[in-house]
Parts: sequence; structure tokens; C-alpha cells
Amino acid sequence: MRKYFFTLTVIVCFLYGCYKSSMPTETQLNSSVNGKSINILRNYQFLLDLEVHADGGYKWDCEINDTKVIIQDSVNFRPKYAGEIKPGGATIETFYFTSGPIPGDCTINLIEHRGWEQNVPPINTIQFHVVVK
Repeated sequence: MRKYFFTLTVIVCFLYGCYKSSMPTETQLNSSVNGKSINILRNYQFLLDLEVHADGGYKWDCEINDTKVIIQDSVNFRPKYAGEIKPGGATIETFYFTSGPIPGDCTINLIEHRGWEQNVPPINTIQFHVVVK
């Protein structure tokens, strides 16, 4: 009986490990998500890469209408092309998000602008809908 139980435990652990390793843990999005709706699993990480005119003082600001559904974890800047750190070089601003533990939906709005300028429209906007299942 012990041998049977041990064998069954090993098989279950193996199958669970295969199941977990085959599940994606992160989705990478870009500006093509604009105007679309995406479906995300609960407790799932995804990131959004956007080109930004950082050399002109611009940055993306993100607004999430329901932070119980989607949480913005962090933001990172990097050169668009590896090894290219120079004035006027193309820059990517990456937003890291995690879906919450409960299902729901929300809208994410991003605007590219200079934060200190008032009454000036943004030079770019991105909006997309997220459904957490």
C-alpha cells in the first residue's frame, strides 16, 4: 500500500510540475494593443513596451480605472537598440502589470506628454480594455 501511495504521489507531483511549467507567466504587449480588448488570467503578469520621446522630455502616464482588477507594478526605461545609450536615441518605456486575484474588467489609458506642460494635448494616446477571468 505504501509503494502504491508513493508512486501515485510522484506521478501527481510530476504532472502538476509539467502543467505549471507549460503555463505562460508573462505576456508582452506593444502599441498595437491600442483600441483592443485582451483577456488575462487571474494573478497573471503582463508588460507593455511603448516607444517614448524621452529625449524631448516626454513620458507615458498610466491610468487604470479599477486597481482591484489590474495593478501597475513598475515602470522601466531602456534603449530601443541594445548597447545604444546616447542623446536622441530611441527609448522604450516598459510598464509591468499584474492582474488581481478576482475576475473583472478595467480600462487602461496611457498618454505621452510632458508632465510640466499644462493645457497642451498629449502627443500620443493608448487605450485598451482588460478582462480578467
